[in-house]
Amino acid sequence: MRYDVIVVGAGPAGSVTARFAAKRGAKVLLLERRAEIGIPVLCGEGVSQRIDKWNILESKNWIANKLDGAKIFSPDGTKVTLSKEMAGNETGYVIYRDVFDKELAHLAGKAGAEVMLRSEVIGLVKEGDKIKGVKVRRMKEDFEIEADIVVGADGVESKIGRWAGIDTTVKPNDLETCVQYTFSNVDYPTDYGEFYLGKKIAPGGYIWVFPKGDGVFNVGIGILANFSKPGLALKLLNAFIEKKLPDFKKGIPLRLLAGAVPVAKPVETVRDNLLLVGDAARHADPITGGGITTSLEGGRIAGEVIGDAVEKQRFDRERLAEYEKRWKEAFGQKLLRNYMVKEIMLDFDDKTLNMLADSLKDYSFEEFSTLSLLKALVLKHPTLLMKLKPLIKLSEKKMEKKI
Repeated sequence: MRYDVIVVGAGPAGSVTARFAAKRGAKVLLLERRAEIGIPVLCGEGVSQRIDKWNILESKNWIANKLDGAKIFSPDGTKVTLSKEMAGNETGYVIYRDVFDKELAHLAGKAGAEVMLRSEVIGLVKEGDKIKGVKVRRMKEDFEIEADIVVGADGVESKIGRWAGIDTTVKPNDLETCVQYTFSNVDYPTDYGEFYLGKKIAPGGYIWVFPKGDGVFNVGIGILANFSKPGLALKLLNAFIEKKLPDFKKGIPLRLLAGAVPVAKPVETVRDNLLLVGDAARHADPITGGGITTSLEGGRIAGEVIGDAVEKQRFDRERLAEYEKRWKEAFGQKLLRNYMVKEIMLDFDDKTLNMLADSLKDYSFEEFSTLSLLKALVLKHPTLLMKLKPLIKLSEKKMEKKI
């Protein structure tokens, strides 16, 4: 068994990488260790509407609901509302993640990629320092598959990356532990995404409420791993629902999920003829933990670069480094900036969060952007200038680059 490219993991990043590499003529194998793509769902199921302009998906059956905006609540309940007109494409969709993932894998197959389920990669095949393929266990049978390029799309703390010599260990202060319910039969009329902040509510993270329509909601919590202990996330989420969301107590719990999300700086994403994409590359937003948008964008870049490498028959780091260059230009600065925001916000106590929310609740934004938000906060609270100055400089630098 020999391929130009083996992609390990059929989540959004893996499927999109496989698709765009196959479209360029590469012989691609997409490996997935689970029996069904998209199952179990390990996601809050929120995604930016920016994906519309990329034309990566063909159908719309993965959309559960289109949000009217976002409501952010400080610890004392002060509400900051961002309408869809203000928040623009960041408002987003609530999706059926299992349908979403299957659609992306279907399109990868349609482009020419082969898909193999129940196929767990248990190691890399090496010849000296050169990666020659992967070792696979499928239905109790072990075998090897050769490839010129291997892509790790295997999620948080990627084994593929680690076996290649990349440090993919995530420190506790860069990892969110998450729990989420899906409820039905809930009488809670809203088409806004809701976010609740506070050290006592969700230390180092937040609680979210995403309406999926017809009385179905996702309600979840993410807390920073260094503040966590076994069972704490679920305990805090249950307490919040009991106190703040009494309507949900009457609902029917359809699903209870648990998982982990990286909120870290990206790792090295190219090592010789191996690439990392998606969560394996830590391409999740360090503030929200959301990684679908960057997985699609990064996967497309990876697939295009790989396709070009196969066409030229060049599989060295110098050729594949084009992937790292392009994703850094596309969203690398945003990830770095948002990591800085995360680190600064960890120092904010509940009193400070209440103060900031009170300052912004009636603020009239000419546009909603990180730069305008930061300037609004400094205008109201000049004492924050020293803390926020690096972020303002970074945002201004990005604006100058655009101009």
